[in-house]
Amino acid sequence: MSNTTIRRRYPDLVQEISARRTASADEAVREPSTQDTLIARNAKLRRRNRELTAALALATAQIQYVTLENARVRETLEAQEGVTQLSSRTRRRTGGEGCEA
Repeated sequence: MSNTTIRRRYPDLVQEISARRTASADEAVREPSTQDTLIARNAKLRRRNRELTAALALATAQIQYVTLENARVRETLEAQEGVTQLSSRTRRRTGGEGCEA
């Protein structure tokens, strides 16, 4: 059936469908309510919070990895002969011994 035949035979249905389309177009154009705006903002903040929480967890894991890697490298260096820790060479000087003014 052609579009013209439908319009001619069922004008009530055509008018009802046309009214629905106009109503849905009006709803799409209207401004969002304050509640809709707050709901959208809240959803956006929740998404951002999840993203930041994931980024924090990743950063924490990376810091832990780097700390363990640093400890491993230090142990390897200390195990080699001829490597001295600076902290073991530091001595407290009393009474100005060895200091020149």
